[in-house]
Amino acid sequence: MLSKLHFFFYLYFYWILSKLIFLVKRKVTKSKKSILYFSAFFPDNAGYHWRVKKWAEELEKEGYTVDIVCGVNKEEFYVLLKENHTKFLRLYLKRRFWQVVNSRKYETVIVRRELLLFNDYGNLFLEKLLLKVHPNAILDFDDDIAAAKNQPKQITNTYACLLKEHGNKFNESLRLYKRFIVVSNYLKEKVLIENKNIKEEDILIIPTCVDYDKHPPKQYPSKVNKLAFGWIGGDHNYYLIDILIPTLNELAQRFEFKLIVIGGEEFKRETDFDIEFIPWSLNTEVENLHKIDVGLMPLEEDLISRGKGGFKLIQYMGLGIVSVASAITINCEIIDNEKSSFLVDLDKDWMPILIKLLDGEIDLQRVGQAAREKIIAEYTFEANSEKYIEFLRK
Repeated sequence: MLSKLHFFFYLYFYWILSKLIFLVKRKVTKSKKSILYFSAFFPDNAGYHWRVKKWAEELEKEGYTVDIVCGVNKEEFYVLLKENHTKFLRLYLKRRFWQVVNSRKYETVIVRRELLLFNDYGNLFLEKLLLKVHPNAILDFDDDIAAAKNQPKQITNTYACLLKEHGNKFNESLRLYKRFIVVSNYLKEKVLIENKNIKEEDILIIPTCVDYDKHPPKQYPSKVNKLAFGWIGGDHNYYLIDILIPTLNELAQRFEFKLIVIGGEEFKRETDFDIEFIPWSLNTEVENLHKIDVGLMPLEEDLISRGKGGFKLIQYMGLGIVSVASAITINCEIIDNEKSSFLVDLDKDWMPILIKLLDGEIDLQRVGQAAREKIIAEYTFEANSEKYIEFLRK
């Protein structure tokens, strides 16, 4: 296994090589209406599917030529990342470097989240190299990655190769790019705070869209005997489900219900109610979401939660599933409270609305229909395609 010192020497080598490239750089003719996506993750990942692949399909319908490149494949991500973190980073860097070099033939480049995954190197030379080739490259992100990585943070480790870990890498990258696609007004404001050299028209707000209008909506019976609450997401966010466990345990003393969790690693907790865990799969996502009667999205009062894209709500509501969510940033934009679903203030108890749902006081079919109508009108690819393409043409 390479040491961190060797790895950073490896980074420095590619930085020097990038400088040499511009000394011998040949003029390359860019293909018209050609787009290259730098996907942070591999195919079959939810982010890849909804924010890259589906948009690539929409753009191809409009006559664009679209290619997608990834840093690693699925097996390398799950096996190599776990077994040899340094080797994973080195492989990711090597592929990304040549992908950046080969991006010269494309008219438009869109970077999802960050060029180097799990690598907060200090020089950001790869971003600088890309922006030399494509000054108007677009950075697309759907979460406050800086908050998720606890940036800015104090860095103590330095290396003799003149590179060091960057304590504020993501925010610094926001100052390099000139154009952005984000999911919310909150993230738009974040970009404008970090980058004083751009204008509002340089930032496009596009939610993470779904095509659930092509699927039948949830059909509720006149009376639900055993309500199924539900949650979908990555296992790194299971701590958010824990927010509701005490409330659900208390409710279980009066009502019969279950909690469906659709995720990665199995969700296990000691509870007074039944938990049904379903492994997430893109192929079975819609089928399993239909098993949920009430979708849940609890959040905390912190920067990570404020920077989220509300995709759980878009998924639930797009299938006509009644939802309950913490009233924070984008959730308040997605939900018309008490009409298309329900919001709970961060300082308020979830108990009252959950009791109403369990008592059958709410017309689930009516609210679910309003939820679906909201998503179809504002959060589908068809609803956002025109402004997405218009932004790319600028």
